[in-house]
Amino acid sequence: MAVGRFYDDIDTIIKNMIEYLGVEEDDYFDDLFDDDAIEEEDDELIDDEVCTIDDVNKCSAILERYIDDLVAISKKPDDEKIMKAVENTVKRLNKLNEACECELIESTTSDDICDFIHNAAVEAGLTEIPENVCDEWREF
Repeated sequence: MAVGRFYDDIDTIIKNMIEYLGVEEDDYFDDLFDDDAIEEEDDELIDDEVCTIDDVNKCSAILERYIDDLVAISKKPDDEKIMKAVENTVKRLNKLNEACECELIESTTSDDICDFIHNAAVEAGLTEIPENVCDEWREF
């Protein structure tokens, strides 16, 4: 099994997420607004931003851990272990997205992440394949 090839897919997902959020490395939404141009009623917008590049990096780490788990499991594939890795990953992503007030993972990225998780599980040796392995736990 070539589960390790999915590490490259993480980069694509993360790049799309960064593009969607409009953040760059070391950008914590600090310079989304020109402070001189902000009207008083817009000051609240700066305080309301909840997603940072740290959150994107946490998402990447969750997906990398998932692939690490699948690489280990794929040496002796077991549906129960693969699905437990899926469940843990989806629950971690739910928790991260909830901490970001559900703004980190938008619908397009959500579909990409679910496809990624599903395809990696199948590649790892999942034999009893549901329509989408994420659906049971997915909240994002």
